[in-house]
Amino acid sequence: MMALSKQSLALASTLLSLTLIGPAPAILWAQGREEGESSEIRAVETREVTVTATRTEKDLMEVPMSVGVVSGEDIKREPTTNVAEALAKVPGVTVMDGGMPGGKRVMIRSESPMRSLVLIDGVKVSEQKSMSGSAILIDNSQIERIEVIKGPASVLYGSEAIGGVVNIITKKGGDKPVGFSQNFVADSATKSVDIQSSIFGSSNGFNYRFSGSGLNAGKLKTGSGTVENSEYKNRYYSGQVGYDWDDGSFFVRADRYESEIHIPTNMAGGMAFASGRSWMNNQTDVSLYLPQWDRESLTAGLTLNNLTEHLTSLKLNAYMQNMKKDFYNNVHVYNWLAVPMGSMGTRMMSVTVDQDIRTFNDQDSFGGSLQSEWNLGDHSIIAGLDYNKDELKADDYRLGGYTLVIPPTGASSLTPAQVATYHYQAEQSAVGLFLQDEWFFADGWSAPVGLRQTWVDSSLKKNNNPNLPGSRSIKDSGLVGNVGLMYTGFDDWSLRAVWSQGYRFPPINQLYLGTVHGQTGRTLPNPDLEPETSNNYEIGARFQNGAWNLDLATFYSDSKNFITIQSLGNGDSQFANVDKARTFGVELGLDYTFEEYGLTPYTSAAWINRRITNTIDAPSVAGNMQTSRRISYETSDTGASPFQGRVGVKWERQLTAPRLVYADLYMNWASSAKDHYYDSDFGHVQDGGALNYGFVTEKNGAWQTLNLTLGTQWGEDHKWNASLSFRNIGNKAYTQADNTIEDPGFHVVWGVGFEY
Repeated sequence: MMALSKQSLALASTLLSLTLIGPAPAILWAQGREEGESSEIRAVETREVTVTATRTEKDLMEVPMSVGVVSGEDIKREPTTNVAEALAKVPGVTVMDGGMPGGKRVMIRSESPMRSLVLIDGVKVSEQKSMSGSAILIDNSQIERIEVIKGPASVLYGSEAIGGVVNIITKKGGDKPVGFSQNFVADSATKSVDIQSSIFGSSNGFNYRFSGSGLNAGKLKTGSGTVENSEYKNRYYSGQVGYDWDDGSFFVRADRYESEIHIPTNMAGGMAFASGRSWMNNQTDVSLYLPQWDRESLTAGLTLNNLTEHLTSLKLNAYMQNMKKDFYNNVHVYNWLAVPMGSMGTRMMSVTVDQDIRTFNDQDSFGGSLQSEWNLGDHSIIAGLDYNKDELKADDYRLGGYTLVIPPTGASSLTPAQVATYHYQAEQSAVGLFLQDEWFFADGWSAPVGLRQTWVDSSLKKNNNPNLPGSRSIKDSGLVGNVGLMYTGFDDWSLRAVWSQGYRFPPINQLYLGTVHGQTGRTLPNPDLEPETSNNYEIGARFQNGAWNLDLATFYSDSKNFITIQSLGNGDSQFANVDKARTFGVELGLDYTFEEYGLTPYTSAAWINRRITNTIDAPSVAGNMQTSRRISYETSDTGASPFQGRVGVKWERQLTAPRLVYADLYMNWASSAKDHYYDSDFGHVQDGGALNYGFVTEKNGAWQTLNLTLGTQWGEDHKWNASLSFRNIGNKAYTQADNTIEDPGFHVVWGVGFEY
């Protein structure tokens, strides 16, 4: 790992970047009727989209990053019981179930959720002991908007943002002293109902919002049938109070998310190779249960504006957060083992293995940031300091044993149950200094240039598991930068190009602890992991003229020390750095509004190709001797669909005031996906004189679903709303790439609500 004293300060030159946002009609079409007049067609002004992707409010057309936005209104019109699903319409974004129907994550540009930072009102949702990254643990009724930064944002947001950022901004206060909202969302796929309530208001600068929700979901119904053991439920509570004045604001927010998740398993039997020349037929049953997955946080923020002629803003925030997870993992393995015995022929033996594991994780996190914004004539500067610390305590309780039976005598031996209790204590902290300067050097031209220096301190404080590394400490540092160029001199256009670097330090789980959950073998930690780094190039354009909406991006990413899981044999695997991963991609968001008819055809699509290069020591067999051989290989089959997107047409009409009706007919689609990887459990056998090095290719088929959403809003300021969404109308049986749970078959999602 890089020592702090050896940190290089050499940052490279110019390069290319760009963006894309999911399709959203730039013009709302309406038909109104005034007294004494016939109905007429009228256009409504394009509404500016303001985002905070650059850590300060800015119009989307002026943002030199690839950003997708999903508003609270979007979620209301296309109801869902899971926040992550609302992001699937953003080009380049896919939703990963992580094996849990109630704990979905977001993948940005085919990057693992481990490489994406999730923020809720500036608070990092951190899970140091997770195999699948951070889930979005918040109720969707509390969301003002979600901003998805696609591509590395390490300069402004730190280590986890090497793949992108999911930034959730929640609702605050209201426009009158007392307001109330009530929403109901139901999903026939799980026979679930999500009930959401809020009370809010503002007066004389003071504002408040208190909310609660509850969801109970039953067994998932798919195109192939019912998924057993897929129930889940969650509860969410939040409270926020604040005060605004002419040149500043202050708020305090507390929230708590509680969930209980049953986890379906699909572990089937099959032929596998054991060491030497033994053959094994394996039948595995795994039972997983997550009775507790809770997050609670307390956040405070202070903003001071117009402090001096040049210091335009000073922002300070601090937070405390606790994450608790209780996990049961029960594994039953039944093996028939055929062992060649020379002249005695082949001997059949059966081996039964039972293992029960309970893991309890308790993670405390705290930190904050100080950010200043400066206006120095042609330079707009953001400078600040971030600090985050995670303290993890984890306990493993294990009970296991096995039975060996040798037919035909039936002789058996029983290994007594082995009981073990392991305790772990680890912590990881990061300090970051960042500076971003946007230089307006000519009419319509600007150049953002940024740097971040990060220092990481990671340590395993306590561990009594003899199979894991002992107490140790690792320190590292990383310097990353970005250089961009943006032009807004053409009417309705913005063009941009940027080069950016990414840096990601491995989490505690990958360095010290590993996991045994959801599998029969172990995934071992690797304290020698190097941080992941990347160089990224993007170019792109946005166009908005009141009818057309275009967002186009093309990108290339070159990652080194890419962390993945590699097979070690005997069912075990380990976290390891691969040589490199190169990703190419194009993202498109396009829509056009026919003002006269109120129709908006649209499409969003992405093509992403990732190619990894890796070198491994593959076990092999020469005669009766087991040896190893170093193999280097490249593949573009990494388990993700290279093509995916959405195409549809929206219709909207304003009836006699104050009623609005709308419809959205669309198709979601993805191409087939292949996953080509090395598994040493399949790599020990001599086949016809040729060595099989254990390469496995798995395929996931292409899929398409037809969907229709109908809705209406009525009352003063459209305070009432109702929507009905028919999903997967053809009852397609399919599973998205990178997912383990089959997607729902034909189902109906409806929502109704009001706000006063």
